[in-house]
Amino acid sequence: MSTKQSLAAVCAAVLLFVGFVAICRGYVVHRTTELIADTQSLDRAPDPTAAALAFTKKYRRYLAETTCDRNLCQFRFVFSNRVLSVPRLAKRAEIEVIVSVFHERLDAVMTGLTSNVFKENSPVVHVTESFCNDRMDIPCTDFAINPHGRDVQPTWNGDIFIGQLATENQKQAARAFNFDCLIAYRGCRDISELNPLIWKCTNPDRVSSKVRSTADSMAETAQPLPN
Repeated sequence: MSTKQSLAAVCAAVLLFVGFVAICRGYVVHRTTELIADTQSLDRAPDPTAAALAFTKKYRRYLAETTCDRNLCQFRFVFSNRVLSVPRLAKRAEIEVIVSVFHERLDAVMTGLTSNVFKENSPVVHVTESFCNDRMDIPCTDFAINPHGRDVQPTWNGDIFIGQLATENQKQAARAFNFDCLIAYRGCRDISELNPLIWKCTNPDRVSSKVRSTADSMAETAQPLPN
């Protein structure tokens, strides 16, 4: 084989590899964007319970577990970036969705994004939306985040709670996951990278919340939010 032919073969192989990576990255981002959009639309449906059941059918290929106990059934879905993590083009990351149906009515939807899955204290953010139904114990308008405040910990574990009647801006911010965490070679390091609209990294081992929580103290409310 001549030098030109060898060079052409190498270039072709490189182009095929780059194209493969681009297709895989595009697939992961497309599927996760669609998944999060579908979870976000459940509370806008005329019948959220029917919409949730349609969701379970649409994503049945990602169904990892179904558990039912008396009046509560939970459907757990897991979407991973295996197409990138197996060939080591990105750190393993997962999106988990748990749909809870109580007394045959949609009760809650939990969505979690985890990066660097096999790492100790893998950074993870969980977002739980509670559906009011007829239960009086559900804080329908609440919007709560943990950790919240200035220069707080932990930086690897974040929880966001939204009631069904929280504002649309709060709901969008809660689910503003950084999908780059699923396709980045090194993954994401902390919750400020998993959801940069909610948290900001202010120190190597501290974060500050960028939005107000209904659980904020008067002292915290008096402090300015980080830029």
